[in-house]
Amino acid sequence: MIGGFHAPALRPARPRAVLDRAADEPADRHTGNSAPETIAEPVHDSCGLMIRSARVHTHLPTLAARFAADRLRAAALVQGAFVSDVPEVLFVCVHNAGRSQMAAALLEHHAAGRVTVRSAGSAPAGSINPAVITVMDELGLDVTREFPKPLTTEAVQAADVVITMGCGDACPIFPGKRYEDWQLADPAGQGIELVRLVRDEIDARVRGLLAELVPAERPRITAMTPEHAAQVLAIYQIGIDEGQATFETTTPDWERFEAAKLPAHRHVAVDTDGGRVLGWVAAAVVSNRCAYAGVVEHSVYVHPAARGHGVGSALLAALIASTEAAGIWTIQSGIFPENTASLALHARAGFRVIGTQERIGRHHGVWRDVVLIERRSPVIS
Repeated sequence: MIGGFHAPALRPARPRAVLDRAADEPADRHTGNSAPETIAEPVHDSCGLMIRSARVHTHLPTLAARFAADRLRAAALVQGAFVSDVPEVLFVCVHNAGRSQMAAALLEHHAAGRVTVRSAGSAPAGSINPAVITVMDELGLDVTREFPKPLTTEAVQAADVVITMGCGDACPIFPGKRYEDWQLADPAGQGIELVRLVRDEIDARVRGLLAELVPAERPRITAMTPEHAAQVLAIYQIGIDEGQATFETTTPDWERFEAAKLPAHRHVAVDTDGGRVLGWVAAAVVSNRCAYAGVVEHSVYVHPAARGHGVGSALLAALIASTEAAGIWTIQSGIFPENTASLALHARAGFRVIGTQERIGRHHGVWRDVVLIERRSPVIS
């Protein structure tokens, strides 16, 4: 169901005076843009849309006022009453109680005002999934003030990017917009561990989306040299310590590290001053047999403070450029399935999953699976 200001609204009996008071909040926000009598109508309409799914009606007028204020802003944007200088993103899932709420909260957090974020559902639930509240609280993000909201036409029209969450929800199609569907497990009825994994996958996707919508200043990519050794190995050790990057437990010394990497295919990303290494990428031979002359295995590591700013993408682009220039047709690697950020990064760079090696090795006493990925060059025949 898609709501709109002019669609017939169900209006169960409720004190009109309460709703009229609720209209004061958006009226104050839109002073000079809309008359109070004009604003009161969408507040009543919004309450009509929300009351169909709300389990508790105690705070319904206040929530309807917040919902109406957002609808008015979206409508004003569509009508050209003002121009937004930031991207507008809408996350949609059927109940707007789990995946879309997490995505909206995470993008709002990471964007820090650089993106306008909305979420909605075609059949909104009565409340947010308690497990979602818990796993978001683990990140210091409070979603208890949020509430499931109906999907409206103006929300879709106002968005630059519309993302559904793999739940079969459909949105109106308007030209000039970017539509994506993120295939994600449904957290409804699931244990906290699975919901936490869904949250982390969403976080990785959100960071990638933000890097595309609001690119940070591109880092400078340069050849890795011995002068970068200390910082490169320090970043490597951070990745090792995090426990999701490699079976290695300690970094090698620089001589062994350098000897194992192909000189033409190791790069670092440095900040604008050129002194601080933000991340690195390097490739190694897979086999000395002639048949594998065009196949390399790579590693890419980004300092935690530089993640989500396009550093990993820039490093992979540099590696792809150098390997293709050398006639290398395949870049391959293995990634722990829990490392969803790395999997998403490589998917955006054109890598594909070719399979999973189950329980291939022990890591700190625990058997680990490894997802095998590769990128076949489209220009090397």
